[in-house]
Amino acid sequence: MTGELARQWTTEGYLIVRGLFDAERTRRLQAICEAILQQWRVCNPETGQPGGGPDATSMRHLNHPGYFADDPQAFREVMEAAADERVLAVSREILGEDPLFRCTSLFMNPTQTSMDGNWHRDTQFLIPDEAQERAFLERGTPEGDAIQLQVALVPSEDIEFVPGSHLRWDTPEEYRIRLSDNQAHCRSNAMPGAVRISLQPGDAVAFNPFGLHRGRYHADKLRRTLMLTYTRRSRPLCDYFSDQPWFLEPGYLEGLTPRARAFFETFIAVYTPFWQQNRAS
Repeated sequence: MTGELARQWTTEGYLIVRGLFDAERTRRLQAICEAILQQWRVCNPETGQPGGGPDATSMRHLNHPGYFADDPQAFREVMEAAADERVLAVSREILGEDPLFRCTSLFMNPTQTSMDGNWHRDTQFLIPDEAQERAFLERGTPEGDAIQLQVALVPSEDIEFVPGSHLRWDTPEEYRIRLSDNQAHCRSNAMPGAVRISLQPGDAVAFNPFGLHRGRYHADKLRRTLMLTYTRRSRPLCDYFSDQPWFLEPGYLEGLTPRARAFFETFIAVYTPFWQQNRAS
């Protein structure tokens, strides 16, 4: 990462990396994600139930072994992408330390109902008390604790972000849109200062999830966005994203390069107690 990109991340809360994955790798990942999505819609291996209806816009854990019984090479492709050194270098610069894997996700367009997403900060889900959320944001978190790296698999203009909003509390108009009247206005298209991010296949955007952001989901506009999520090794987050006990299955990392295997072995070492506790409770 250049100094300019690091500066943009700290001051504006987002950055774009053009051509993070080359055209051939992006095409392979798109084909793999399409196959996973079709399986998920029929049967999510985590639940044994259909993963989502026609208006679903996201799914998690594309690296679940249930999607790859007949295609181990596709599994390796997904895992090597998540452990790619270019990806980790971006995360390392942003977080200021070695990143810890957390989750793979896919964002897709609905097939029936179109909608603009709701403006939000991830802090509102982590800190439901508004006064505490405001105090947290006003302390300033320019680097943040996590990175959501969204890689476009098809052309996309479906991510919007308000630069600099990760460093402060909402302005009166931002507050009106995000939270007022029981969030009645949170899908407004009038968010001041919002930037719509245009990506070509293989381009990636990273943004601080504590800033104001949203996605757009339209049935007539194909969206396939692979999201790779990482956190600080010093402050791992234990939640649904990181709850992936299938990493403990014998041979799960078989076939990966030594570098990728070592990266995910750290994930296993950090989260095994969390997974064991969840299974025991």
